[in-house]
Amino acid sequence: MPMLRLYKASSLDKSCNVYSHLLSREYTTVSNHRRVHHVMGTLTTRGNYTFKKVWSKVSKKHIACDGRWAFFDNYEDCFDCGSPRRAPHKRFSLHKDKLAKIEDALIMEGIADSVELRHRNHKSCLLALTKDNMLLRIDLDTGQVMEQVYLGPTSIRYKKIQWNMVDESFTLCSMLFPRQPVHFLRQAGMEVTDVIQLTILSCLPLDFVCKMSVTRQVFGKDTVDAAIFLNLLMVMHSMSHVRMYSLETIMKQGCLHQQKLYDKLEDGTTYGIYPSPVTVSVKLEERPPCLFEVRCRNRDVMLTMPPCYYIMWPFGNYRGYCCFSLRTQEMVEGGCLQAEDSAPEERVSLHADDSGRIVHMKNAELRVLKLQAQANDEERKLVEDFVINFTPQPQSPILQVTQSGRIIKQTVRQDCSQLQERTVLTMMYSEDQDMMIVVSVSTPGCDKVDRPVVGFYNNWTGQLLRQFELEESLEETQDRSICYQMDTITHVFKTYQQRFECHVYKLLPLSTPGEEWKGRAKGGTHRRSTPRVSTDSSEDGEYSPRRRRTR
Repeated sequence: MPMLRLYKASSLDKSCNVYSHLLSREYTTVSNHRRVHHVMGTLTTRGNYTFKKVWSKVSKKHIACDGRWAFFDNYEDCFDCGSPRRAPHKRFSLHKDKLAKIEDALIMEGIADSVELRHRNHKSCLLALTKDNMLLRIDLDTGQVMEQVYLGPTSIRYKKIQWNMVDESFTLCSMLFPRQPVHFLRQAGMEVTDVIQLTILSCLPLDFVCKMSVTRQVFGKDTVDAAIFLNLLMVMHSMSHVRMYSLETIMKQGCLHQQKLYDKLEDGTTYGIYPSPVTVSVKLEERPPCLFEVRCRNRDVMLTMPPCYYIMWPFGNYRGYCCFSLRTQEMVEGGCLQAEDSAPEERVSLHADDSGRIVHMKNAELRVLKLQAQANDEERKLVEDFVINFTPQPQSPILQVTQSGRIIKQTVRQDCSQLQERTVLTMMYSEDQDMMIVVSVSTPGCDKVDRPVVGFYNNWTGQLLRQFELEESLEETQDRSICYQMDTITHVFKTYQQRFECHVYKLLPLSTPGEEWKGRAKGGTHRRSTPRVSTDSSEDGEYSPRRRRTR
């Protein structure tokens, strides 16, 4: 493996960032991105580098950001925050006079290896849903509209776009239809039974899969909402019931046609191109077989990877989210996650690294739990993998012994900032570097500004590797979001004055020898619940990514 030479901070070109220097100093023409990611993780956690603010922008409209791309003015202006340049730059601007307002959008990164040669131009793009029911595929390099799909007349407005299978297929969701028919429809003797209309399309290449309506006539009078995820149709009911159905079974049961995108029709028009919209291809006359049914709080249920378990807040006298076995429908041992009374909302989610672990975020601690196999290897129990605790630990008194043998206890007076409790805001996962990024903020008090702190933690031990403090205060902000990608931290928030701000930080060398990065002493403490034996373990908090398994 060729060695990578690192130069001093003073010799770096100020017009580029650290990631671009690593790529430019590769000996081979094809860079080894896995090794570059490892070097970037080492520089972030142990190198003489820090995150510095390099760019800021204020807007009166909503700002959408996913870590690399930031969109302003309803997706009209696109800025590349993860570019090799020192600061973000505008990538493109859409023509306001030619395109309608964009309601929602998704970013599709990269291409699949199995794509046919004629579809090799399907690189990173923006899938945008416009107000006039048009789906646009926009090139993120130039802003050129490469494809347009006509979804139908505006009598049924599409408002949301979300992934079904990431980078494989996505779902377009219309607005919820009113539960009761309007007055003039009652006079006409008509009833509105549709709840929502869903359209599924595949990407790489872009193609039509199906279009269907979820009706109360088929799924029940108490149906209030529906969504499609992982090829499962999830129907929500007013009595907190959630029922799941197989999308493949639904398509076979109610298939009307198998028209493909851009097919030529008999009238000379093209399917999916104005004025010929994509039409309803699935219509059900009776309810399909139900795969799974639960009754839970807020109609919120999560399914884990095999072996299959599900997490939900059961309907009734329960104190938090609980983990149940999909095979026996019973709660696993230790499967109840107690909620905090002081927390405004309980935050439980599945870990994004496909390990099947569960992340439980409390006010001052973050718990990572895993399903451990029992002796009979049939059922599993839920145990703590590790805990990151942000509660300040009081220091014990200092003991001094005089010459006569008398013991004197000297009380340690800690600084007010050291006694402040930190609150967990959010947790992210970096797949490239296999690290957890936890964002926390100090509890207001002691005249200390509550600035967010971004901490990098080992994904398998919870060990604090390094942490950085951002410059913006969160005292008068709402709707916060912090994204991280490679060497860029993007902080987007909304103020109480209805103003949106975007601040970008880059990993840059320390400018003066006196600057020092904040170490591990003030970070959250961690504890391991069970010992782990691993050949990839690191000592003294060093960054050492674990070898990932093949999916």
